[in-house]
Amino acid sequence: MDKMHESSGNTAEAPEKMHHGSDSPEEEDIPILVPGAPAMAMFVPLEENLFEPFDVPQNKSDRLRLSQQNIEKHTAAVEQNIRYIYEREHRRILQHANKLEATNGVFETTTGLMPGEEELIMEHVNAPIPHGADYNNRHLSTYAYPEIPGDLPPRQAALHWSLYNAGQALMQLGGYATHAQEIKNHYKAALERELAQDEASANHRQDGEPAQS
Repeated sequence: MDKMHESSGNTAEAPEKMHHGSDSPEEEDIPILVPGAPAMAMFVPLEENLFEPFDVPQNKSDRLRLSQQNIEKHTAAVEQNIRYIYEREHRRILQHANKLEATNGVFETTTGLMPGEEELIMEHVNAPIPHGADYNNRHLSTYAYPEIPGDLPPRQAALHWSLYNAGQALMQLGGYATHAQEIKNHYKAALERELAQDEASANHRQDGEPAQS
């Protein structure tokens, strides 16, 4: 369906319009998810007042621990933002399909398997295992991100666009998780080095102290 993913305006510029003055989320005119919009998920509002006094870290180890805490909080908030962006796009896809059906009527399609598909499925089910194939690699994902759907009736297009949207969400969440983990690993290693240095310094001072009588 060519209009299922048509642009409705820039999400950063277009105000959210409400029909008939209703505050119901179902009545919200949701703009399309534009390219680059998921990158805005990284911006998270500050929870602390920067003008209020706070406990200053006393040493580098404390600063690194505080950084780790802030990174964990920020990562969780960004992941929540990413999920919200794609959940909102899913609602827009369904909303657009409902509008098209309300205008043009429901396009009836044949459900179930197409002629010949059952025989094809059973042919693959009964086929021998390929030589050298190892199906014990359960840790390897066989998931493939859906491709951009073609022209379909509203209801079928909504299904395919929803699957495509879910694939994009998984890709963004996975990519961000990898990026965030690299940062977490950096601070974890830095804290471990700092704690090791602190312990070595403490042992050195203890060894250098004169014996107490």
